[in-house]
Amino acid sequence: MEQKNTNDNANGNTATDSDTDIAIAYQNKDIVSKLFGDQMKGKPLSLFGLKTKLKVVDIRPTNIPIIQARELRMDNLFELEDGSVAILDYESEYKEANFTKYGRYLMDVIDRYLKEGKHPDIHMMVLYTADIEKAKTELSRTACRIQVEASYMTGLPSDAWLKEAQKGIADHTVTDEILMHLVLLPLTYKGEEKKQEAIRACVDLAKQLPNKEQETFALAGILTFTDKIINDETKRYIKEVLGMTQVGKMLMDEGRQEGLQEGLQKGQQKTAKKTAKNMLKRGDSIEDIAEVLELPTETIKAWEKEFFAVV
Repeated sequence: MEQKNTNDNANGNTATDSDTDIAIAYQNKDIVSKLFGDQMKGKPLSLFGLKTKLKVVDIRPTNIPIIQARELRMDNLFELEDGSVAILDYESEYKEANFTKYGRYLMDVIDRYLKEGKHPDIHMMVLYTADIEKAKTELSRTACRIQVEASYMTGLPSDAWLKEAQKGIADHTVTDEILMHLVLLPLTYKGEEKKQEAIRACVDLAKQLPNKEQETFALAGILTFTDKIINDETKRYIKEVLGMTQVGKMLMDEGRQEGLQEGLQKGQQKTAKKTAKNMLKRGDSIEDIAEVLELPTETIKAWEKEFFAVV
């Protein structure tokens, strides 16, 4: 009998290689965001239903490191033709607390560009799924104001978009607008069941696109904009569908490479921490340890507290 390789996940449960592959495709959002973003170059943000004619000229990394052992990640970060920058996120539910997240996005983007000596204007754009008909677009305090440019998927002609995509693929007349409708279509349905059906239908249609660039755009876009609403059953289905596509192979290859790199970095950190602990016990100064390990003194101080904390 053939045995499946298994790995223990963070909860102590056992995960099969199949589950790991699904995780590669859906948890490494930087991969799918980059694939999707690369295909967005030269296309206008109006395709998302946003009230702007500005076109994307480049993409930027979407991860935001945060000290408390966690990381925020924007859905997309675009540089636009007028020199401004657009942070694009999508939400399946409205929470006022989201403004805190948007504030972190904005501060990180401002910091990045200040380090480059640049001062671009910044748009904070949010796509809301059909479940949300209206949301607050501004949080104002004396010290700051966060303004969101919103686009709502509610009330859009879902069935017409689906038929339009089917006809365009059959006739080989798929436009950028049809492609974007295919990407966003699952977000236009209300309710769990309809969303899952739409994700499957859109992935099946995307796989039929004869143009490989269009296929990459559509599949990467669907992966990017459905991660907050997709269930495990649909994830498994998509993993099977993606297997033989170009974007599927790219996701798996890059995902595994990132996994190897992450493992290497964790191993290096573990070694550095062990060395730091031994040097601290020996009586070496924090400054000397930081210099030897080529790490910030703040990191060594934090490790010192961790090593010698009184329980």
